[in-house]
Amino acid sequence: VLFNKDNALDIVWVKYKGVNVSFLSKNGLNDGTRDFVGNFEGGFLYTCGMDNVSSCVDGKPVHGSLHYKKCDFAYAYEQDGVIYVCGEVKETALFGKNLVMKRCFAVSENAILINDTLENQGYSKADYVLLYHVNYGYPFLDECLEMEIPAIASDPLTEVAATNKADMFRITAPIDGGEEHVYYHTLSEGKVRLVNPERQMAIEMLYNVQDFPFTLEWKSMISGDYALGIEPSLSRFDNFKMQALKSGESKN
Repeated sequence: VLFNKDNALDIVWVKYKGVNVSFLSKNGLNDGTRDFVGNFEGGFLYTCGMDNVSSCVDGKPVHGSLHYKKCDFAYAYEQDGVIYVCGEVKETALFGKNLVMKRCFAVSENAILINDTLENQGYSKADYVLLYHVNYGYPFLDECLEMEIPAIASDPLTEVAATNKADMFRITAPIDGGEEHVYYHTLSEGKVRLVNPERQMAIEMLYNVQDFPFTLEWKSMISGDYALGIEPSLSRFDNFKMQALKSGESKN
């Protein structure tokens, strides 16, 4: 597991027994100075927020400013066979908000636990939004991959996605050209399972659907940009709503 303290302590890539699991785009690591399609790295975890997800808020970076904030007070330690990687990421403004995300990742033999606590250290109410953009790539991602998503409702984001809705849980081999497909899912429980029987590997994502009521599926079967994103989110893009923390309030 590789963390990047220059990018919110997000996870750049994950390998398991030598097999790559994550998607890192051809942009590689960068400082966020280009437009979104030139910036977007993917990585195993790209945390979106706290001021925007997608392009919902005019004047804010696509998927927000958080990922390109440097992590302060980064440290790591080992205890009982578990490695802990921790730090703080701030979203602040003069005469504006003072939000601090305290991050602690626990990495064990077969699991990564993401524990984020968001604190409003300002003196007035502060709005925020979060989306965890978790990205899978080759060779874990291939046409053998099976998706088990307990969706009780699914909506396509675009007309292209709507046309292909019957195959929304199907992974194909890469194709040259084409478009990404994005779907909103409402889940009966926060449990997404990805299984690649040929690789003899499976990954489960577990989270609270009360905290993250929407799960987006980003499927790019495009050669050179071959990726699958599973994205627990506080908000849809087409009915965008931010959350709020009172002064001194925190949310885990």
